[in-house]
Amino acid sequence: MSNLTLKQAEEWITKACAKASQLGVKVSVVVVDAGGNPVAFARMDGAGILTPDIARGKAFTAIAFKSHSKDIAERMKERPAAALGLTQASGNKIVFLPGGVLARKGDEILGAVGVSGASSDEDHECGIDAVSA
Repeated sequence: MSNLTLKQAEEWITKACAKASQLGVKVSVVVVDAGGNPVAFARMDGAGILTPDIARGKAFTAIAFKSHSKDIAERMKERPAAALGLTQASGNKIVFLPGGVLARKGDEILGAVGVSGASSDEDHECGIDAVSA
């Protein structure tokens, strides 16, 4: 079993922030382990004040559903009552927006990266870049 290390989480944050800079956006990035516990966090200068909380929710959503939050958000579009119920049942920890990217090593879930502050597609792109090998 591979545990997500602080060093790996910090590398993911660096990669996500580099992609955000390349895109010309300011984001917050949260990395959680396979249990949804925060490991590392960064907020780029100028990123919005709600972005850290949203990023954490996106990362937690990816872990909770074992899928990228973008895919879960798509499935919930036609099920607003279910989305609301799940959000409430989770104590508002779940965020059905793109930007939560699940990180795997083979079949094993290492953790997830949550990104918030840009468009949903840009957040997702930053997260994908973060966990790419």
